[in-house]
Amino acid sequence: MSGIKGTLVRYADDFVILLQEGANRILEKIKVMLARLGLELNRDKTRITDARKGFDFLGVHIRLCPVTKKGSRLKESCRLWPSDGSFSRIKARVCDRIGRRYSLSLEEMIEELNPVIRGWNNYHTRIPSSGRKRLRKLNGFVRERLRIFLKRKYNISTRGSRRLHNNVLVGLGLCQFG
Repeated sequence: MSGIKGTLVRYADDFVILLQEGANRILEKIKVMLARLGLELNRDKTRITDARKGFDFLGVHIRLCPVTKKGSRLKESCRLWPSDGSFSRIKARVCDRIGRRYSLSLEEMIEELNPVIRGWNNYHTRIPSSGRKRLRKLNGFVRERLRIFLKRKYNISTRGSRRLHNNVLVGLGLCQFG
């Protein structure tokens, strides 16, 4: 119907078109089609890229990677993991949630953090994460922020500055990334 040979992936008003060749020509066709509807592409978000270099779409980094398994019929496979921007945003949300609310106990602070962590996990749960190491670092980031929170709350150099073990926080009900 449109004469575009490719795969369209869309969610609400965001979309990606996966093509083998002729991307510039297709981009012009899309601009014409959208102009007929009174719409235009966002110049900041619109770009043509090689899938081997990867791109971010809705908080997920997508990259075409070579298959290293010997004897495989596939030469390349698509890998997905949470994007760098997604990691930055969840870190900022954790910092905002903890803030300087020293009137809360550690248990109350964990109750405040859990919906944020659970929500991020639920959004990224379908991604077969090849970035387990990054998720462990994210858990370490939350532990460190809670340690700093305790240190500032009690204003004692030793309280909270000792290492907060993960099993203590999990025992208090803290959700984990991944």
